[in-house]
Amino acid sequence: MDQVRRTILKRMQERGLNYKEVSLELGKNAAYMQQFMERNIPAKLKEDVRSRLSEILDLPEGDLGAPERTDSRSADDKSKDIPEIDLVAGLGAGGFSALEQTSRNGITFAKEVVRDHWRLPEWMLARMGVKALHVAAFPAQGDSMSPTIADGDVVFIDTRHRVPSPDGIYALADEFGGVVVKRLEVTSRPGAETVTVKIISDNPRHSEREFTLDEIHIVGRYIGRFTV
Repeated sequence: MDQVRRTILKRMQERGLNYKEVSLELGKNAAYMQQFMERNIPAKLKEDVRSRLSEILDLPEGDLGAPERTDSRSADDKSKDIPEIDLVAGLGAGGFSALEQTSRNGITFAKEVVRDHWRLPEWMLARMGVKALHVAAFPAQGDSMSPTIADGDVVFIDTRHRVPSPDGIYALADEFGGVVVKRLEVTSRPGAETVTVKIISDNPRHSEREFTLDEIHIVGRYIGRFTV
């Protein structure tokens, strides 16, 4: 008896099930499971039968002989993916808690916080002056940057830019562990020992704030948005 059949038999015994009961649950004749288990007929479970048996026995399909799924896309294809970050999964106090790697070429995010991927045309990336590997996306929240950026817009940022030079719109972690998009303006004089940055909302109903550069965590520079 192979490993798949041993796994099935063990789980059936744990659940107090017999061949006839499982066969009927599968919508098969009463002898189906006995034939499969003891006479190797059929040699392997068909996909629909395997899926149903997985539900009955509460076992992953991989344990029942399902082929291992692989991502057939080439490395070149994957390099064109732009990760959309799940802010709920990806944030912790003081900023992203799931950064995998930070370098001059941008930020790499852990797989568990990437909820989907975007693809942008090459001409659009070229116009923005980026490659896909430099870019991350996430949904904007709130109205502080209205009308420039609306609540629910998907914002694209260049993660190579983590200092506010030049002045402009940047994504930064807030004090509650979220990400906000704000207009940043350096207010200290050139060469000053302490660099100060003014955080500005385009919506006049939100007040301006000022911090030292060390007090803020810039995730990237705003390069575009998608509005539903």
